[in-house]
Amino acid sequence: MEIAYPFMIYKNAEDNLHLADNKPLIHLNTLAQICFRAFSQTPDFSKPEIIILDHQAVEGISQPGRFEIDFDHNYFKKVGEISSELEKGERFRLGLLHKKNADEKQVIESYKKAVLLHGELATVLENRQVDSKETAIQWITD
Repeated sequence: MEIAYPFMIYKNAEDNLHLADNKPLIHLNTLAQICFRAFSQTPDFSKPEIIILDHQAVEGISQPGRFEIDFDHNYFKKVGEISSELEKGERFRLGLLHKKNADEKQVIESYKKAVLLHGELATVLENRQVDSKETAIQWITD
């Protein structure tokens, strides 16, 4: 029996520029743990929607889209596709979409602290209109 191992080579110099984008940013279990830690600090507030713009951004989730996290059943559930408003996310691949409200700053700070505890990741905050509503997006980046 022969064993084969697939590989990927970059035949064009331009392909190498996108090499970093091919690596997952985070594993889905780590993302879930970050969200759980942050949500535990602010349980009275709504959970953000997870935005995955690149199918390789989160190891274990193989498609882009909008997701919600369910801590009772331990899964990410796809709740929608990426709208054109979100596709303009330029250099970002993964984000947390927060609804704008009076307590938004406390929730965002909680998620920021949880992401920073990971050590290799950071957040970039962007206010943006999504689905005709004012939102705050915390982009997770390395």
